[in-house]
Amino acid sequence: MSFFKQKDVFTSLSDIGLIRKNNEDAVLTINHPRNKKIKLLAVADGMGGLEDGEVASHFVTQALKKWFVNENVLTFSSTLLTARTLYQTIIDINNALFKQEAKKSGCGTTLTCAIVTEKDTIIANIGDSRAYSVHNGEVTQLTRDDSLVWYYYEHGKLSKDDMRFHNQSSVITKCVGRYYNTKPIISRISNNNYDGLLLFTDGVTDCLSDEKIKFLVHSGEDKDIASRIIYEAVHQKQGDIVPKGSYFRDVINGKDNASVALYIKSIQN
Repeated sequence: MSFFKQKDVFTSLSDIGLIRKNNEDAVLTINHPRNKKIKLLAVADGMGGLEDGEVASHFVTQALKKWFVNENVLTFSSTLLTARTLYQTIIDINNALFKQEAKKSGCGTTLTCAIVTEKDTIIANIGDSRAYSVHNGEVTQLTRDDSLVWYYYEHGKLSKDDMRFHNQSSVITKCVGRYYNTKPIISRISNNNYDGLLLFTDGVTDCLSDEKIKFLVHSGEDKDIASRIIYEAVHQKQGDIVPKGSYFRDVINGKDNASVALYIKSIQN
């Protein structure tokens, strides 16, 4: 039995935030034109200054969309073929962006995406945007951040929540478009064993703890989850206790663009 009351919510939302002059995030939620049970969700957080980040994030999501809608629907009947094709497609998109921007400032973007097939869900990640699952009311991060603070976390130097407050939380170690042949990390959720998927840029996860995200998922109407999370990340001061030490600073809500793509499974799934 699903945790959610309303089924088949498939949407995305992005907010410029309170400080930035342009939105360098890009979001995507789309059904395959020949089989609406096959879905693509993606979030991308561009970087590079001025409009370069916006160019990178939109380039990647639009290239991914073009591939998805034109790909033979039979590709998605095989989990292994789906994973291999998505993996190579992201490498090809990375290299195309690298070649396009090599003579400019070297902009790049994070990318977290998920392909939902009738069998499994395949997730790909580069950078510090994230994918979470919701299952039986529990919210679990599915991806690993390519970031300096995640390295500290994995090596026991930071707690998961303290990562948000570290003054180097924005330092990422991997992105799309900055280097040639950058490869995504691919993972799978077998049998689509979840009630919902949530994809975020760090404008959300830098401001909201995992526990806060879980609370917001549990609060109010299912159809409003995306808007609740974005509003909380951008406009609501959290009042969290900042860890002691010169490396930590208060979280400033709305300091970055904030984006979410989500899917709540239909009853048929």
